[in-house]
Amino acid sequence: MKIGKIRFVNEILTEQMNHWMLFPLALIVGGASRYLTGEGDSMLLAWVLCSLFPFFFFLIRRAVTHLVPFVLLHLAVAAFSMLVPVSFPAGRILCILCALGYLLYSHTLRLKHDELFSNGVHLPAGVGIAAFSAFFVHYLELRDWDNQSVIALIAVIALYFIIYYIDHYLNFLAVNESSAGFLPAAEMFHSGMGLVLAYTLLAAGILVLSSQFAWLAGILQPVKALLLRFLRFLLSGKGEESEEEIEIPIIEELQNDNADEMTLPEATEPFWLWKVLEVIAIAVLIVVISVAVVLSLIKLFQLIRQYLNLHLQKELDAESEDACDFREKCGLEHNSEKKRQSLFNVLSPHERIRKLYKKKLLSSAPRLSDEDRNRMDIYTAKEWERKLETRGMSDLYEQARYSDRAVTGADVKRMKEACK
Repeated sequence: MKIGKIRFVNEILTEQMNHWMLFPLALIVGGASRYLTGEGDSMLLAWVLCSLFPFFFFLIRRAVTHLVPFVLLHLAVAAFSMLVPVSFPAGRILCILCALGYLLYSHTLRLKHDELFSNGVHLPAGVGIAAFSAFFVHYLELRDWDNQSVIALIAVIALYFIIYYIDHYLNFLAVNESSAGFLPAAEMFHSGMGLVLAYTLLAAGILVLSSQFAWLAGILQPVKALLLRFLRFLLSGKGEESEEEIEIPIIEELQNDNADEMTLPEATEPFWLWKVLEVIAIAVLIVVISVAVVLSLIKLFQLIRQYLNLHLQKELDAESEDACDFREKCGLEHNSEKKRQSLFNVLSPHERIRKLYKKKLLSSAPRLSDEDRNRMDIYTAKEWERKLETRGMSDLYEQARYSDRAVTGADVKRMKEACK
C-alpha cells in the first residue's frame, strides 16, 4: 500500500473520529428540544450526513489551489447543510453550525497553517463529552438513546487506536527516510495493521456486548436459577427430591428477589432550583453558540484579508528586486514569462524562510561596505552569517532551499529570531 493512500485513509478515519466524538452534543440538543418543545430526536441520520462535510472539504483542500474557487466551493458544500433532513429547528441549526465549523477549520488549515491533513481530538476530551451527555440524557429519562451514545463512543475509541498505529507508522517512515538500508515498509504495515485491527475489533465487540445489559440479563437469569438449585441441593442434603418439588421454592424466591429490588420513585414536580439552572444553561448555550459564530466569521475575514495583504506585498517586493540584484533569488523575482505562484506556495514555510533571508540582506545593505555591496551576488549564506553576525540563519536557509527535509512553522520562528 502506497504512503499517499495510507495518509488519505488516515485522514478520513481522523475526520470521522473527530466528528463522532461530537455526536453526544447532538444528543444533548435533541434531548433538550424534546424536553422543552416536545419535538426532538437523536439526530443519528442527520449526523451521518453531516459526517460528509469534512470529507468534501478535504477533497477541496487537496485539489484546489486558488483562493476564489477554494472559498466558493466551500460555501457551496456548506449550503447543503440546509437540506439535511431534521425534524426540529434546533437540530437544523446544529447541522448548519456543524458545516460552518468545518468550513472555518478547513480555511484555517490551508490559509494559515498551509496543511492538508487535520489533527485528531484527544481521546479524554471525547470521553468527557460522552460522560456529560450520558448524564444529561439520563436526567431527561431518554433511556432509548443510551445504546446510540455508548456504541458511538466505543466506535470512537476503536478508531483512536487504529489512527494511533497509523500515525506512528508514518512517523517511523519519515524518521528513516535517509536510511541506507532496506525497510520492508509494506510488510511492516500489513502485519502490524492486521494485529491492530484484530485486537481493536475484538475489544470493541466485547465492549458492545457488555454494554447491552438487557441481553446479558436474559443469559444470566438461567445461570442464576441453576446456582440457586445447586445451593439448595447442597444445603438440604436430599438429592432424590423430584424436580417439581424444587421448582416451587425457586420461583417463590425469585419473586421475593424481584420484590426486594429498588424501584424508581414516581415523577413529581421538579424543584424550583432545577428550573432556574435549566434556564441559565439554555441561555449560556445560546450565548456560546452566538459568540462562536461571530468569532468564526471574523476569523474567516481575517484570513482573506491576510491573503490580500500578502499578495500585494509580493508584488511590491517583486518591483523592489529590480533595483538591486543579489545572490538569493528564491524564485520570486518578477518575470513575465514565468507562471505566477499560487497562494499556498507563497505561504509555505520554505518560501517564508527564504523571504526572511532576502529581507535581512536588503535591510543590512546600507550598513555594508562598498566591497560587500558589490559582492552580494557572490557571498554564500555562511559568509553572510559571519558578516552579519547572525547565528543559525544559514543552516535554516540551506535546509529550506536545498534540502528535501520538511520545514515547519517552528523553523520559521527560529529564522525570525536569527534575523533580528
